Amino acid sequence: MHDAALRADAPEGEIGLVAPQRAVFPDGITLANGQRLAPLEAVYETYGTLAPDKSNVILLCHALSGGAHAAGRHHPDDRKPGWWDLYIGPNKALDTNRFFVICINVLASPYGTTSPLSIDPATGKPYHLNFPPIRVTDWVELERMVLETLGIRQVYAVVGGSTGGMRAFEWAVRYPERVRKALVIAAPARSSPMVIALNHIQRQTILMGLEHGGLQGANRGLMLARMLAHLSYLSEYALWSKFGRDTTPETDLWSVMFQVESYLEYKATTFLQRFDPFCYLYITRAMDTYDLGYWYGEGDLRRALARVQATMRFVSFTSDWLFPPSGQQEAVEILQSLGKCADHVVIDSPWGHDSFLVERVKPQLKPVIKAFLESDADGMAGV
Repeated sequence: MHDAALRADAPEGEIGLVAPQRAVFPDGITLANGQRLAPLEAVYETYGTLAPDKSNVILLCHALSGGAHAAGRHHPDDRKPGWWDLYIGPNKALDTNRFFVICINVLASPYGTTSPLSIDPATGKPYHLNFPPIRVTDWVELERMVLETLGIRQVYAVVGGSTGGMRAFEWAVRYPERVRKALVIAAPARSSPMVIALNHIQRQTILMGLEHGGLQGANRGLMLARMLAHLSYLSEYALWSKFGRDTTPETDLWSVMFQVESYLEYKATTFLQRFDPFCYLYITRAMDTYDLGYWYGEGDLRRALARVQATMRFVSFTSDWLFPPSGQQEAVEILQSLGKCADHVVIDSPWGHDSFLVERVKPQLKPVIKAFLESDADGMAGV
């Protein structure tokens, strides 16, 4: 290992150009509900070099609208790098001088993995609403399958934020012997009634649009759903600091009057260019059914968390009202009472649930991640 990789003040490097990779499973996967989904494809990307003994693997789990493209660029002219480029690369939090990082696109996502947009072999048409129900467990199973095609049976760490944090947590519970460390960012052990309610409203806008306006109506429904979702990722402080009550030149009473309205319309339009309403339906429903206590402890979260063997760190943000720190704290207290190695870092950030994606939070979040991943012992590293 290069000495520079061990220096906390070493300059950060860039990943550079990367290319997506694809795993094909002709026999498919048996889903949690018992249905068989076949054939199956999964898109993934890797960063860094896999150690000969495969001991340096970090599985990075993306959030709802993310994908396998987590770092670097596919083309020199790409406007933006991957969604977590801030944290992946030489001497960054996920240091590719040390680690082999892999990010796998989940089932039902529109970015290349089998989804409602894929062709149903039974009809020769896209699945759309005939796609089978998906659970977080199915996402984890697909990740396991891809890892095993690379000869990887155990990971050094699994890391994820939001719905990615759900998968990181489920990995630690479902496959305790395969995970040394788990870093769960802004994700509890189960979806709350608030999350379920917000997802329901979002899905209804899509389904009503589909019923009354076909695909065009579903697309507008997706735009409205994204506006609501995006609000849940922010905080009141973020909205005041970004927009206040600033207005636009628009004079139509029922059009865009305030800057915050203009911003939401813009975010919805750009989201429609990269996502799909059918995929959104399935992914949000998978979030709703996420409940580790129910699925692994017959309703008892303590019984489910007794399975954990990994060293765990939970990270939450003070202004996150979608997945507030209390959800992570509940899990940490149970794990600690069971004698498990777990801690909880609450970062004072005014930027809401999306704090783990915000550049201004990096100086606080980076050392929390880096110290945990690079500690040699399976104990809590200082930050």
